[in-house]
Amino acid sequence: MAPIPKPAVRLLAAFAAVVAVAACGSASTSRTSTARRGTGSAASSGRRAAKTAAVSISNYGYHPASITINPGTRVTFTNHDQTAHTATTQERGFDTGTINPGKRVTVTLRTPGTYTYYCQFHAFMRGTVIVK
Repeated sequence: MAPIPKPAVRLLAAFAAVVAVAACGSASTSRTSTARRGTGSAASSGRRAAKTAAVSISNYGYHPASITINPGTRVTFTNHDQTAHTATTQERGFDTGTINPGKRVTVTLRTPGTYTYYCQFHAFMRGTVIVK
């Protein structure tokens, strides 16, 4: 497979950013590198500790392919493949934007429902997050 030219990568990244901003629903997205964000404890900030879940992206698939979480849970998508991926819902919900190899993106899902997502670069990749 031929590498994607840099101008095309930049265009795809810009498009993904616009889609992420325009996405509706009750989800928020935060980008993180391989280090965890935040150093304060939940007790010191006066907030409850957030629940977390993890989805690994490897071998052109999401693992696990389906997860069930509580509202307010942060879901971190980590890309272990050698190519970029996304986790994008078609209708409402969330869009991680491009997740480059070795990187991760976290979304927070607050509204109950079923969120079916796919990779914009590899449409055969599918996953589901059920919030209840």
